[in-house]
Amino acid sequence: MRVLGNVQALRAVAALMVVVVHAYAVESTYLPGRPWTTPFHILGTYGVDLFFVISGTVMLVSTATWFGERTAARRFLTRRATRIYPPYWIVTALVLIAFLVAPAATGEHRSARPDILASFLAVPQRGEPLLVVGWTLSYELIFYVVFAAALCFHRRLLPIVTAVWLLAVILVGALGPHANPWVRVFGSWFNLEFAFGLAIGAAVLGARLVAPRTLFVLGVTLVVAVCVATAYSGREYLDVAWWRPWAVGLPMALVVYASLGLERHRLLAPRWLRAQGDASYALYLWHVPVIGAIGLALNRVHVHGTPARIAIVFGGYALAIVVSLLAYAYVERPLLRLARRYFESASSNAGRSAAAHTS
Repeated sequence: MRVLGNVQALRAVAALMVVVVHAYAVESTYLPGRPWTTPFHILGTYGVDLFFVISGTVMLVSTATWFGERTAARRFLTRRATRIYPPYWIVTALVLIAFLVAPAATGEHRSARPDILASFLAVPQRGEPLLVVGWTLSYELIFYVVFAAALCFHRRLLPIVTAVWLLAVILVGALGPHANPWVRVFGSWFNLEFAFGLAIGAAVLGARLVAPRTLFVLGVTLVVAVCVATAYSGREYLDVAWWRPWAVGLPMALVVYASLGLERHRLLAPRWLRAQGDASYALYLWHVPVIGAIGLALNRVHVHGTPARIAIVFGGYALAIVVSLLAYAYVERPLLRLARRYFESASSNAGRSAAAHTS
């Protein structure tokens, strides 16, 4: 598997962008007045778009030699499950305890009571999951299933599988807003951003990376322009409409593509940012309860004003980063090694058993 250092750095950037969104939410919930994070939270919402593009790229590059193998789909889904679920279950369990003890502390703004089983499975549900960032995993899981299906064929057929999938997305999305959460997620235009990532992955595998400096500047400029345009429109963020992947996802795709080209020219992001990229999933999972706990604690002891904002914004950021690095080192990595050892051992035993029965 290729080591994509700049992509790891972009993972960190995406996670740090999303942290702004929830720092803004905590400020808005517990403190009167205009949040300090107001100028940045629009940009923060687009960290999700960056994550989806990166996901498409990494999935293709990391499994490029798997296509057409008999066990590729099962192996891919197993590895994704062992990577995604154990850390997610731990944080979701903690949020569930908080929800049962003090429901208001986990968000009075919820559009519907969270479905506990759906929250733990990270599948679509009518409202927000217990851990609010879990909604993005619903999109990831659908993409994983589609990609696993593509792994059953030769890699040259990936464009056809992708085209069929996107056609289905367009047809379902054309039905308009739908009460069924599965239909809503499957028909979302967010799915196009995974396809952008697949196209970038194909470019990497084909060594087709041109004009990285120019495209990086262009991509960043377009992202900033979209943020400014959105702010001046009076809306907090772009709806997930048909044009969001083009207005946000495509510039993010340019940034990802260009960052890989820069890496080919040995222009790497700082080591600390790549290290945070390794812990980006931990940061994504842990920052909500960490910053939320700070806001709740300050509210309980009646600390407001500038000291509270400093504690939430700067203290929350710093503590979330520290917790994510610790969680990655002492929770996520050990769990991943344990799960991989168990499942790979079980797979090997199953293969030997099957060989014995056929011999």
